Amino acid sequence: MTNTDAQLRLQDARLHFGGVVHFDNAEKICNDGLKLLKSAPKQITIDMQLLQTSHSIVVAILVSWTRAANQAGQHLLMVNMPEKLRALIKVSGLTQALPEQN
Repeated sequence: MTNTDAQLRLQDARLHFGGVVHFDNAEKICNDGLKLLKSAPKQITIDMQLLQTSHSIVVAILVSWTRAANQAGQHLLMVNMPEKLRALIKVSGLTQALPEQN
């Protein structure tokens, strides 16, 4: 994975979200994720083990996916969240809206 790649891959009930997300690719990543969620089961784990960026645009993507999943009767759970992203979500008051598995 290079510094410019952002990748999504749905495997069973796990959405692998990795690479570098920036303002030039964020809309595509968000829309690609929304499409993948439509074919996903009711319980989905978003695995961010390979995510290389932690800033507000990533939070916005996660909020968008969570909103769409809630409307579809799905439940998202975050795992392997980068520490900086976790801190950003906490300071934004979104820890309940973007639940992370312990």
